[in-house]
Amino acid sequence: MTHAKAIFFGEHAVVYGHEGITIPLPEMKIDVTLENTNEIQHRDDILAYIADTCEIDSKTKININSTIPVGRGLGSSAALSIAIARAKGITKAKIREIADKCEKFIHGNPSGIDVNQVLSDTPLLFSKEHGAKKLPFSLDSYLLIIDTGVVGITKHTLEHVKDNLKTYKPYIDELGNITKKVIKPLKEKNIDLIGEYMYKAHSLLKKIGVSHEKNDEVVELCKNNNAKGAKLTGGGAGGCCICLCDTKENALKIQDELKEKGYLSWMVTV
Repeated sequence: MTHAKAIFFGEHAVVYGHEGITIPLPEMKIDVTLENTNEIQHRDDILAYIADTCEIDSKTKININSTIPVGRGLGSSAALSIAIARAKGITKAKIREIADKCEKFIHGNPSGIDVNQVLSDTPLLFSKEHGAKKLPFSLDSYLLIIDTGVVGITKHTLEHVKDNLKTYKPYIDELGNITKKVIKPLKEKNIDLIGEYMYKAHSLLKKIGVSHEKNDEVVELCKNNNAKGAKLTGGGAGGCCICLCDTKENALKIQDELKEKGYLSWMVTV
């Protein structure tokens, strides 16, 4: 069994050497079992690649039970490869190598942040240069994970940023600076300042062309209903947004407003 993850700060910036902050989402899980059969199994390209990488033969049925929505920036592909590797009984040391390889096949040039957080039960501070280190914090607050209903293809947004990096570099650098600045308020439970950084980060993600009108609509709805902060999370171009609330009552109110607009959401504590 493996859980999902959300990027709190630093998406896209981590690809270019900056730090990112991720959180585990233990409420969203994937469980895999392997079943021997006498028939060749039909698998899509991604599942076939993961199965081959894990040395699972073509007649083994891969049973997947998941509550992690696909294509929403919540680490579903990393969670899938890790869950399959665990079901195969692959050693812990080898699982990371397999997951990294599968992520490169699926996304092209991933940061590595998904694999690290899916493998950890503690929030992480991550960079390509220094890897992942634990960043424990507790805000005594509520976070909504909001599905825009649009499948975001991380590979496409990564390619878009790469193709326009000369133009976007100042915004990428500022996203990296926000990650550095937000660590202190995270440790001090300064919800107001954390929220301000969330809104600022979303504005910068819009400027590098990875937001979607649905992401923007969700963030605006949250802001208009007194959320402390909101932003897209993950690759963007749809997928999910996150919304920070200081009380459960406000989180439930925003959930109701989102539901009226047709948006599915989940509430977790942070």
